[in-house]
Amino acid sequence: MSTCECFSGVPAGADYQPSGSFSTVAGLKVYKSTLQGSRSRYRGSILFFPDGFGLARHNQRLADMYAEHGYETTIIDYFEGDALPDIFMKYLPGTDLESYDIFTPQEKDIIRNIHMPTWLDRHPPSHIASLINQFLPEFLKTNSSSHSEHDSHGISASNLYVIGHCFGGKHALNLARNESDVTSVIVFHPSFLESLDTEHLKKPVFMGLAETDVFTPGLSGTMLSQLPSSGAKYKLLVYGGTKHGFASRSDLGDETAKAMFAEAFNDGLRWMESTSSDTPKITSR
Repeated sequence: MSTCECFSGVPAGADYQPSGSFSTVAGLKVYKSTLQGSRSRYRGSILFFPDGFGLARHNQRLADMYAEHGYETTIIDYFEGDALPDIFMKYLPGTDLESYDIFTPQEKDIIRNIHMPTWLDRHPPSHIASLINQFLPEFLKTNSSSHSEHDSHGISASNLYVIGHCFGGKHALNLARNESDVTSVIVFHPSFLESLDTEHLKKPVFMGLAETDVFTPGLSGTMLSQLPSSGAKYKLLVYGGTKHGFASRSDLGDETAKAMFAEAFNDGLRWMESTSSDTPKITSR
């Protein structure tokens, strides 16, 4: 199975100025984007499980976008400083690196030293899951205490959403099965899922899949066979004309790609609003 789609895309421009800040929680580096001034009212918190590029600018951009809409967002670096560099998106593994004129000699050296099987072996799902399990208690404690004041605005401080892209999808779904503090889960173009990952879901799950993605054919069939029996509210969408990574690292200079990126983002906002603990519950799917 080819996994090139997991590493392709367009990085956020070097001119993008993030509005969040870096810190450390439970020994792991995080990027946190908070509400700026009084532009938005607090609607909840998001724990963001990123793709293989970790805290790269395109993920920071997403966190900042969510914060602009009232969701304080924290991205966790479960790659422990070993995420793929975003320049790797521009390289197609297996092709002649010397034929690329977009890389500096230093960047070529960085790419040349990336051996994907070895990198994947350094970050198996079991290890990432253990890091998340160690991270959660401190994160939940800090998140709860820092937002108790928001109760007075009519928004429950207990609204915690988990978003997972690509590599992060598996771990977001794990919390949909096991974590009682989570309000709902959003997953876009997940990779390396197993059937167990979507069994016995307890939390509402939104899953957005790309039309062109090596993982989609198997995923769509598995989801349709398992989600209805899970008992949890769910929504499964396949975005026509898209490829893996469209919801996070699309070419925003392309109007079609930009429109699909925006559509996916807005679908996520609507899902959080519909599953908020402050929203009247609807029993039918």
